[in-house]
Formats: sequence, C-alpha cells, structure tokens
Amino acid sequence: MAMMVSPTDFLDAYYYLYLFVLFTGASLLRGTLRNRHLSQFPHLNPKPVTELTKTRIRKEFFTTSYTIIRQWFHTNPDKAVRVTADVGDVIILPVRLANEIKNDPRLSFGEFIYNSFHASLPGFEGFREGARDSRIVQAVIVRDLTKHLNKVTEPLAEETRLALDELLPHTMASATWQPVEIRDTILRLIARISSRVFLGSELCRNEDWLKVTRDYTADAMRAAIELRFVPKPVRFLAHWFMPSCQKARVHVQEARRIIGPVLEKRRAQKMAGNGSFDDDAIEWFEREAQGKPYDPVIAQLVMSMAAIHTTTDLTVQVLADLVQHPDIIDPLHEEIESALREGGWTKNSLYNMKLLDSVIKESQRIKPIGLVSMRRVATAPVTLSDGTYIPKGATIAVSAERMWDPAVYPGADSWDGNRFLKMRSVPGSEHVAQLVSTSPEHMGFGHGQHACPGRFFAGNEVKIALVHLLLRYDWRLPEGAAAPKPRTLGFGLGVDPSLRLEYRPRTRNLGDLGGIEV
Repeated sequence: MAMMVSPTDFLDAYYYLYLFVLFTGASLLRGTLRNRHLSQFPHLNPKPVTELTKTRIRKEFFTTSYTIIRQWFHTNPDKAVRVTADVGDVIILPVRLANEIKNDPRLSFGEFIYNSFHASLPGFEGFREGARDSRIVQAVIVRDLTKHLNKVTEPLAEETRLALDELLPHTMASATWQPVEIRDTILRLIARISSRVFLGSELCRNEDWLKVTRDYTADAMRAAIELRFVPKPVRFLAHWFMPSCQKARVHVQEARRIIGPVLEKRRAQKMAGNGSFDDDAIEWFEREAQGKPYDPVIAQLVMSMAAIHTTTDLTVQVLADLVQHPDIIDPLHEEIESALREGGWTKNSLYNMKLLDSVIKESQRIKPIGLVSMRRVATAPVTLSDGTYIPKGATIAVSAERMWDPAVYPGADSWDGNRFLKMRSVPGSEHVAQLVSTSPEHMGFGHGQHACPGRFFAGNEVKIALVHLLLRYDWRLPEGAAAPKPRTLGFGLGVDPSLRLEYRPRTRNLGDLGGIEV
C-alpha cells in the first residue's frame, strides 16, 4: 500500500531546511564579519591564494614565529599585528595596551584554554579545570599554598636534599667531572619536591605518581597540538584513534588509580575520628570544597601542570646562564651561605637572597616561556582606547617585546645577573625589581588578573633547588660545547633540548651553616 504523505510533513521538512539555511547563513555571516574586522591588522603569514588550507603556514609558524614576531615589533613597537598560528588567527597587541586589557572581563583566559586545549574531550581534563578559572584551585593556591610558604620551605629543602642524594650522588669518589642530561634531572627533582607539598611524604616518592606528573603535561600538550591540525567538526571522533590523545587518557586513568585509594583512606580515617595527615594540598582541597563535589585527582593534575614543567624550564635556564657567567657564582655562594647561617630554611632567608632573586629574574627576562603573554578570547566586541577593535570570538595576546627593549633594559641583549639587584636601589623600582612582580616590562609570570597565582611558591621552589645545586656542586659546559640556544615552538620558548652540563661535588666543607643541612 502506498505511503501517504500529509501537507504537514512537507511543512516540517521546509521548516527544518529553513532552520539549517538560517543557521548556516548566520555562521557564514559571523565569520565574514569577523574576518573583515581582522583584516584591519597587518597579517605576517597569510595563506597563499594557491593553497586551499592554512595547514602549511600553521605548521611553519612553529619554527618561524620568533623571527617574524620579533622583527615586526622591533620596527613597529606600537602597532598590533595578526599571525596565523597553530591555534588559528591571533591578534598580537603591542605591550603599551597590556595595562588596559589586563583585567577586562570581556577578554577570557579560560575561554582561550578551553578552545585551544580541547577541554571538553577526555584526556584533557587538566585543561578543563583550568579553563573554568577554577575557584577551588585558585583559592587553594592563594589561601593555602602562598599563605603557607614559610611552613613548606623546610620540607621543600629536606626533599631537595634527599632527591639530589639519589639523582646526583654527592660522594668524593665521584669528584671528577660527570656529564648529565640536565633537563631530565631537574624535571625529576622539581616533580618530587613539588609533590612533597602537594601530596605529602606518602606519595612524593611514589615513582608511578612522579611519572604521571612528569609526563602528563608534556604528552597532553603534544596531543593538543596534534589535534589542532584535525578539522574541528571531526575532533570529537578523531581523538579516540590518535596515539597522543590515547596516552593522555592513560595518564588520567593512572592518576585516578594512584590518588583515589589514598583519598578514600583519609576520608575513612577522618570519619572514624583517627589518623593524622600532612598539611598538604589533598587536605587543602578537602577543606576548601567543604563537602561540595569536586574532582580531587584532576585538581592535583592542575597543580602539577602549573608547577612542574615551567619551574623546571626556569631552573635549567638559570644554570645554563650561570655556567656561561661563572664570575657571579662565588658572590652567590657568599650570599646564600650568609642568609642560611642567619635565618635557616625560612621564607625570610630566601627573600634575603637578593642577588639570587636578580639572577633568576634576569634569566627569565632573556628567555621567558613565551614570545607573547596574556592570551585571551574576546567574549564580546571590545574597542580599546586607541580605536583598536577586537571582534567577538577573536584570540588575542600581548607582545613580550619590552623584555628585550634596550630603552627599558640597557644592554638588553646581554645577560646581567646584577641587573635587578641594582634596580632595587632605584627609587620607585624596589618592588618591580623582585622576581615575583609583574609589569608590562617583565611578563615572565604574565600580568594582570591572570598572572600566575603560584609564582610566589614557584619563586621559592626555584631558589631552594638552586641553593642546593650551587652549594653542593660545581657546574660547567662540556669542553667545546656551543652556547645553548632556546627552542622556539610557536609562541613558546623552551630551554635548549640538547643542553648537557658537567658537574662534580664541591670540596668545600659546609658545616659552618649553623647546623643547616644542604
């Protein structure tokens, strides 16, 4: 029997077709308008008309970014520009606009993280928590981690000593120069001492957990980059079959396997009214949550993502700069020993290591972690004071060019470990010369509302690691080795991946530090 089709069926079909056409047309119109607004900005690496996609120029940007961005802002320091990067088209604003946009609620850091790191997909949960501008993570960092800096200083120092006993054995039998893959060694050190604070002594020496903290960030970042080159409409499916994304999911599963039982055990002991625990980040998150649901495993991954790799990069860069400027090492030894002798392992002692503070900040100035900072997505149209129009949905960043500006830093191309120590004596510069201070002239930790909230902990952690590394060992570049050069990866700047150093135990007796162990 023939199927009867009613007029209503035709009307429904036309209605859905109308909605489809309307939606598609609106999307195309929005894209056309956004592209028209973007065209106001000079485009440094446009797609040739002979190429159908931007894939080639987006991949090429990974290696050419440093040259094209530095050249542009060297000759056009006050003019915004557009680049096509792996994350899509990005408007790079001149640094003079940094203070204007730093706290603008229409420019969302969370939206940038969510869009660029596929935060809706499994395996990228760490980025998802960060994309929420997570209240609980922010609160724990500010109210607990930063507040308890003095309390965690001695445990950090103790764990650093124990870790280096294993990583770089301090025996006079090994008094000859020994080669070391320095980045891997420092990564293992920072992962362990960070975990001492985040997870306490129970888990900070658990090699399974340390492997997760070392590998998750790097593997998830690699997966995110690879997935950006997959067309957006099929990413939700493609990630299941990509080895890099599979690896990220395995890390998350492993983290749950390790931390889950520890958390359940603690909660059970609390319910029974017994058990004492380290005052670590597990406890801080539990207190902050106040019984409300949250994901404690992902919270720990966020802490590790924020702390370990960036701190490793900075610590290694400082060592790389010091071996090229060995004249400053003896003054560092004197300052460090004096501060420890007078105050022991306290936050105040670390504050008094002002030359060390200056050395770290100078290494961060010469090689920050990125060519740009303050990356955001516009959630609404924004018109800046100079008339610059940022359309809704546009991705922006701010150039870090002023960190290398000779008008701001005389001899800006040369490393000067005393630079910020001398700046402290200039009236009005006492505060901005400190490592943890941010400004448009030094955005090593970002700037504004979304400046790194953990920078106070990170600064102390780097100092503690360097105190041990400098007091316990001599360091040098291998004979004939070329000066290390930063690696450029898109907007990112990383320490030279081929860097190898040589070390030997120092022969000086450190027993005069008033009982302080190093």
